[in-house]
Amino acid sequence: MSVDIFRKPMHCYILLSIWILLLVGGVYKFLEPKPKYSTSSIGTDQFHNLVFDVKTKRIFKICNLPGDIKSGNEGFKSKQWSLKGVLVLIRHGDRGPLQHVTNISYINCGYEEWNTHLKLYQEYLHNLTVLGKISWIGPGSFHGFPVLPTHMTQCQIGQLTMQGIVQLLKLGHILRESYVGIWQKLFNLSHSEVVVYSTRYRRTFQSALAFLYTFITGDTLSKVTILESQSMSFCFKDCGCPIADTFYRSLRKHITKQLFSHPAVALLSETTGRITFSVGAEQGLLGADPHSVRDALLTYICHSSSLPCNSLHNCVNRRNVAGIFSYTDWVNHQKWGNVNWRRYCLLKSYGLIKHIVSQMLHMVSNSGPYLILYSGHDHTLEQLSTALGLQNDPHLLRYAGRIIIEVYNNNLQLLNGARDVYFRILSNGKDVTRQVYFCKELLNVRQDVTLCRIEDIVRFIHDDYFTSLNFTNFKDSCVIKNV
Repeated sequence: MSVDIFRKPMHCYILLSIWILLLVGGVYKFLEPKPKYSTSSIGTDQFHNLVFDVKTKRIFKICNLPGDIKSGNEGFKSKQWSLKGVLVLIRHGDRGPLQHVTNISYINCGYEEWNTHLKLYQEYLHNLTVLGKISWIGPGSFHGFPVLPTHMTQCQIGQLTMQGIVQLLKLGHILRESYVGIWQKLFNLSHSEVVVYSTRYRRTFQSALAFLYTFITGDTLSKVTILESQSMSFCFKDCGCPIADTFYRSLRKHITKQLFSHPAVALLSETTGRITFSVGAEQGLLGADPHSVRDALLTYICHSSSLPCNSLHNCVNRRNVAGIFSYTDWVNHQKWGNVNWRRYCLLKSYGLIKHIVSQMLHMVSNSGPYLILYSGHDHTLEQLSTALGLQNDPHLLRYAGRIIIEVYNNNLQLLNGARDVYFRILSNGKDVTRQVYFCKELLNVRQDVTLCRIEDIVRFIHDDYFTSLNFTNFKDSCVIKNV
């Protein structure tokens, strides 16, 4: 009997050990000598671009190019159900790198297609700014912010690109098309029925404007006030939480330990980072973090630019890219199951989920607003989806990614005269309501439509939110203690 008890864990340990050895062995293949190219070939040699094929398809998906942004399952037509309101959370569009990278002047961050829509948007903004009668550009948090990227084609550190603008124009357009004939309120929304929050970054502010331009009417947009969120988590009044930072440090310590246990990956990251980051950009420190290297590489990949080469003509190649992305994808998958990550996301997202619930209740009571937009970052979507219990979806974090919450009324009257109110959650167009762990009474409307009672999320935020943390409220849950 005792032998059986230990046999299963031993088998799991052996299988895990074999898997890690295969991963490390595979990464060593990526450390072969880099091909050398002349400086004249940088930025023009098509052979040195990352070619789109079966093996690199998943990498290009992260870019979420405007042509790849498609309508999903948002909205459904039914005589029994009517859409009351919509809450939209977006990640900003394509941006320049967060750090100085090699040969950035060779990268074209503009976008040639969808020119008609882009020109109309530019004309709209020009006419409004000349008149100067715009709520979102008046005195306040975003006073003095440019409404468009300052350069049409040049990449700027951390700034939205014109490709990013087109992404959000396209997203607003396809979502408006999705709700045509389903949500009548969309066509006569007043500015008081629209609430917009953005973090205080140019890229999130400009992304919000571009999205709204194609989603609501231009006249309404000119009167909408954009409010500032001082946190990427949109925590509102529930922000300070020291223990959340402790959970995050524990997670980072675990991730760093994982990297040390994979010396081939650490070497790959360091050598790729030294080529990718410009001299003086803390190459060693940045190269030691595969996630920083990954982010920098996206600047080249998402703009069809040649992969970087240094002054010695050593170049990043396809195998370097594949190794970095494979490892970081694996780390993100492991992170999703880490208890400290789940605790961290619960605490960081509490203020946002609490705000979402209050807005849903306003919709139900017919007091509005009926459209709420949160323009944020990958962290915003990642933390919220984890707190809701959604499965790990690497494509959620791509540029112009979206989470949408729809609130529905059941038009069939109950005996007491009240109406059933439900909601559904969609991640990049996919109905993921079934994954929400606190939804107790799921209702299948059809194969691709699942609804959850609004009472479930109200009960969750008021009664059950801190159960897994062994507390009953936010204040007590945030007290520093040994982890």
